[in-house]
Amino acid sequence: MKIFGFLLLLFCLSGCGYHYPGKSGELPGGVENLYIPLFVNKTTEPRLETAMTSQVSEVFSRTKKIHQVEKLKRADGVLLGTIREYKNKALSYDRRDDIGTYFSTMIIDAQLRQAETNQLLWEGSVEWKEVYRAASDKNLQEVSRKLALRQLILRLSEELFYRVLDD
Repeated sequence: MKIFGFLLLLFCLSGCGYHYPGKSGELPGGVENLYIPLFVNKTTEPRLETAMTSQVSEVFSRTKKIHQVEKLKRADGVLLGTIREYKNKALSYDRRDDIGTYFSTMIIDAQLRQAETNQLLWEGSVEWKEVYRAASDKNLQEVSRKLALRQLILRLSEELFYRVLDD
């Protein structure tokens, strides 16, 4: 029984350091009050910046350790984002050489800066891809594209959250 207790103690003290991504809930530089201005859209897709900013804001609001503020003067930190790329490409073709599936790709660049000094606290890029089926009906095709776009925005927002909180 003594050996079991010793092994249990040894196991507990020698943890591997694994943690769930983004679980600390703390931003670099001790930022607690976060301002998220409208992302910059460098793509040709209209209103993408509005959807991305809204989703990023929603994801960052899930933690109680970060308070989002609506005015820069109340912020400790600013999360700046740029949608660098959004594209759709054919992924597969059927026997008649018609497109069977597409994939959408989006890349965003982001920076977390200290609000008062503009000091860079974190910088990174996030990329995500979504696959969707092609449709002969153009309306169905557009619905599929928009659903894939919605998934891209959600996944990129979550990945950005985890990366900022982990680095």
